[in-house]
Amino acid sequence: MRTFIFLFSAASLLAAGDAAKTRELLAQLKADAPLAERARACQQLAIVGTPEAVPALAALLGEAQLGHYAREALEAMAEPAADAALREGLARLQGTQLIGVINSLGARGDAAAVPVLGRIAGGADASSAIAALHALARIGTPEAVAFVRGRLGDNPAAAGALLVAADRLLGRGRAAEAVKLFDEVRGGQAGGQAALTATRGAILARGEAGVPLLMETLRSPDPARRNVALLAMRELPGAGVTAALVAELERMSPALQPLVLAALVDRGGAGVLAAVERRAQAGDEDAVTSLGRIGGTSSVPLLLGALGQSEAAPRSLALIPGPEVDALILKALTATDAAGRTRLIAILGDRGATSATSELLRLARDRDQAVSGAARRALAATAQPDDLPELIRLSVTAADDTLRTLADRAIFAASMKILEPEKRVDPLLEALRTASLPSQRVPLFRPLGAVVRSLRGSESALAAVKEATRDGDPAVREAAVKCLGDWPEASAALELLALAKKEAEPIRSTALAGAVRLATEVAAGRDQTPLDSLSLLTQANALVANDGERMMLVSALGHVRRIEALRLLEAYRAIEAVKTEAALALVQIAPPLLHGVHAVETKHALEKIAATEQDAGVRARAAELLRTGAATKKASGKKKK
Repeated sequence: MRTFIFLFSAASLLAAGDAAKTRELLAQLKADAPLAERARACQQLAIVGTPEAVPALAALLGEAQLGHYAREALEAMAEPAADAALREGLARLQGTQLIGVINSLGARGDAAAVPVLGRIAGGADASSAIAALHALARIGTPEAVAFVRGRLGDNPAAAGALLVAADRLLGRGRAAEAVKLFDEVRGGQAGGQAALTATRGAILARGEAGVPLLMETLRSPDPARRNVALLAMRELPGAGVTAALVAELERMSPALQPLVLAALVDRGGAGVLAAVERRAQAGDEDAVTSLGRIGGTSSVPLLLGALGQSEAAPRSLALIPGPEVDALILKALTATDAAGRTRLIAILGDRGATSATSELLRLARDRDQAVSGAARRALAATAQPDDLPELIRLSVTAADDTLRTLADRAIFAASMKILEPEKRVDPLLEALRTASLPSQRVPLFRPLGAVVRSLRGSESALAAVKEATRDGDPAVREAAVKCLGDWPEASAALELLALAKKEAEPIRSTALAGAVRLATEVAAGRDQTPLDSLSLLTQANALVANDGERMMLVSALGHVRRIEALRLLEAYRAIEAVKTEAALALVQIAPPLLHGVHAVETKHALEKIAATEQDAGVRARAAELLRTGAATKKASGKKKK
């Protein structure tokens, strides 16, 4: 009893609160209130309004600016008085206000409005008639639907409205009534999209009994009707439907079979896989492709047998999930030739079959280079961090650079699977530390560099590589220097410059190129490492020995906006092989120098380029800088006066 009293009291308080809020909002609806305030009041009345609000909202229905807000409030209110107010609006409103009220009555399902809506549906105003037809369809009573059916002969919109009514009946579980309406539209004069939609609805509303109509529609010469059937085929539920379609598949025309097969694959269910496998066995490529979506272990022997003839078979084998499929493919490796093994290895790689890794590691040493290469390529997908020692051995002992590159890719991929990023270089550093021969150390720098670049640097790796640049073997030193030159940040730049000063070829040129590259990254703002790029490039300038190195240095100086760089570039303007590139680099760094203490020197350099440079584009850019610089100086002088 106490619980009941409490709930009753709470409901009473809520109602009282709604009534009080309603009166407050009605006060805001007065004519002299701002429009935005009145609109917000209508919106809130939709939530808390009591019957007391209905007359005020009804009075606003005809207003151009507030009518929409008032109508939406009435539409949302649960009060019967709101229905009466909206119905009353049917007699006095016109145009968009009338159409809005019609729509609201349809949304509310107001059966009492049906007679008036029926008259409007037969009236002369086309827009109001269409709105009334759809409102009647949403109301959905037998009387309302009868009004809509009565307009089928003279208003094309009636067909669409009748479809709305049919859909609502179907949604309420009244399939038999829906079927009659769908059939009436598709058998009538509507045609076009309405007839197509009605056909789809008629199939779906019949359930499993809709299969004959589905097949009839599917065999239509009209592509639009055929597409309706293919869509309905995917939507119509029931195992009986699937069984009927499977039974009909072989009796269909060759043009229809792949379309229906695709729909069956989308449906799934008993019998579909067997049907697809039969089609695949007969050489149907669409069916072979479909096995990648729905295939199982029963499909594997079929696909294995088709590998030599079907382009789709490898893709489908790669997609069918399950460790048992991996096992069947691994077993097939022993019963085929080298070409067959190569294909199967690639499939295992595409599957990411980790259970195949040990066999792939064995095949990576196969005497047939195609088999060996395929296995190394697949290992990039299947190998795990625990396999890194063996992968490193594959790289170190590779017979040629192609096989070594494939092993390096597998090393990189397996390293990336180490969960702690800072430990990803450790297996390679350990191999570098324990390798006893130069031939075992040299190959390690390439995958090590790749892992370091992915990490954007590594202190432990940097220390190890710097140490290797002092190795007694020239090949080890060269590999280490090349690795440093590709470092992801410029902390190795000064080390490389020092090596370029003391080493002989080819280490000297490799070190110089690496140092200049790293300095360029800093000068261009792509690397934030603290480094005096100008100082490094100035020292590198004394080491250049050929036109290629001069071109490299000129390009780097084009990122250094300092007068010292301009002077170095001026000197390169006298060297025929790089004079145009030097002029272009000078033009690039000149703008900020034109407005400082070195403006005169910079202007003089640009004047020489504008007067003597052979490249017309570079000449024009120099001349433009001189013009804009002069204009800026002139404007600055006027401001000072």
